[in-house]
Amino acid sequence: MSADQLLDDVNAKLPRGYRARPFEDADREPIVDAGNAESHPMEHESADDWRYWENLNKDTQRRRLTVVAANGGVAGTGSIAVGMTPRPDGSQFVGMTVFKEHRRHGIGSALLNALEAEATRRGVPRLLAGTSAARPFALEFAAKRGYREIGRRIMSYIELASFDAEAWRSSLERIANEGIVLRTFSEIVAGKSEDARDAFWHDLWEAEGPMWDDIPFSTPTPHWPYEKFREVLDSPRTERDLSLVAFDGDHIAGYTLTGGSAPDGFTYMTGVAREYRGKGIAMALKVEALARAKAAGLRAMKTVNDEPNKAMRGVNIKLGYQPVPDHVELEKRLSA
Repeated sequence: MSADQLLDDVNAKLPRGYRARPFEDADREPIVDAGNAESHPMEHESADDWRYWENLNKDTQRRRLTVVAANGGVAGTGSIAVGMTPRPDGSQFVGMTVFKEHRRHGIGSALLNALEAEATRRGVPRLLAGTSAARPFALEFAAKRGYREIGRRIMSYIELASFDAEAWRSSLERIANEGIVLRTFSEIVAGKSEDARDAFWHDLWEAEGPMWDDIPFSTPTPHWPYEKFREVLDSPRTERDLSLVAFDGDHIAGYTLTGGSAPDGFTYMTGVAREYRGKGIAMALKVEALARAKAAGLRAMKTVNDEPNKAMRGVNIKLGYQPVPDHVELEKRLSA
């Protein structure tokens, strides 16, 4: 057997004129450009965004291949990975992109067959994947190969030029009347010793745990480890002046974590402690974060919510968030 069975499997099935090779960092730019050309403008990313998240998610089992055409240009790519947080049942993720001008030649089938064979060698019981609802050809391709829909994630955005914070002042007054105080991350840790900062970050992570557990993920997703949480917090892409904690005295009642890269912000997480829900805290956190983002000169704020999370989606809709096409989550079981 070859030292690289995955590559051999792909190359054995690719149509004439194409070959697979190990992924190279320089492949990111053409892959991102091809994806952006078929995506909603608010879904556009950069190769540096991709590098950032991949560096944050140090997945030792990730394998990615690049398919090149006869002229040496990138025609597509495929990958298998554990993902940001390992799934309890050992499931892994597969992903594929075939550039528009190279479709319907059998490249996608060659990639997926090889990736599934690799998953079988790894003993993976179930594969997870996903695609945009705006790409019906991709959904059809997946369905024909045994993948079924298990959920949807909805990205939405608000253009901050149209956001009027004054119209939502009552939401802030409502929680203030309940004794709830909003403070930014920057304000909270200012002047604290390193030990005191570490203690607060750990308290915040622990408070987030039950909030995370209540997110209606399509498949069980463990709370991320504290080390990864801290890595995000300490990243220059986390906006500490736009990230807020709702305090009831010294108790954490809720929080929102904001990051992103200019010109847009991104709400990574907004959660409220179970005993504080129904008091308007999530709305107030969002309103304050949006007002601060607008004052900071950002163009838009984006977020992603699972389809069943009607409460948070309702907050976003009231605030004027607009959806982009759903991200359809898929699975295929490889073993019982």
